[in-house]
Amino acid sequence: MEEREGVIKFSLQHTTLAEPLHSDVMDDLKVWRDLARRLALLGQDPQRYQGLGYGNISARETGAQFLISASQTSGVMDSDDTTFARVLSADIKHNRIVSEGVLPPSSESMTHAAIYQCSDQVNWVVHSHCPEIWTQSDHLALDYTDASIPYGTPEMAYAVQTLFRKMASPEQGIFVMKGHQDGVVSYGRTAELAMDIMLTTLAKAMFHSVSVGGA
Repeated sequence: MEEREGVIKFSLQHTTLAEPLHSDVMDDLKVWRDLARRLALLGQDPQRYQGLGYGNISARETGAQFLISASQTSGVMDSDDTTFARVLSADIKHNRIVSEGVLPPSSESMTHAAIYQCSDQVNWVVHSHCPEIWTQSDHLALDYTDASIPYGTPEMAYAVQTLFRKMASPEQGIFVMKGHQDGVVSYGRTAELAMDIMLTTLAKAMFHSVSVGGA
């Protein structure tokens, strides 16, 4: 049975705010999020993932605190300050997230938090659903989390941290979640680095698909 998309699996202590969040990184976050939406790296597809929103993006504010796409807002074409939540703290061991915002944070918040906790050189994380990369991941020799590990769980967060420590660069990288259909995560010191490696990898996957199809 296919796992239901977008289900929050951690204990969430969320303060619902009446007013949108304000942040120095908000304008940049909205631009990069909307670009990812236009490229269908995140979005909402009535034919896939039970018709629910998929993908999310986050940006570090300070320390371990970060802004992330709010839950089930990926289908919105043009974001605003209400479509993000602030993760104030994340406790992987006890599977607990503390957040604030007009809407609650993405169900993938724990995975983002795990990466930020690994390196203070990472300031942006992009979690896309990209079947082209996901299906070509072995050919591209991409790092990956095991297929037995479900998204949004402490097991995934710990697996991501273990994987992160083995990866070549603490400033930029990409990996696939084999236990999360089409799930691909990139990170970077800047938004440009995080998106560049995602798009470069997508191009490589598409070139390989074309070459195999034309062989």
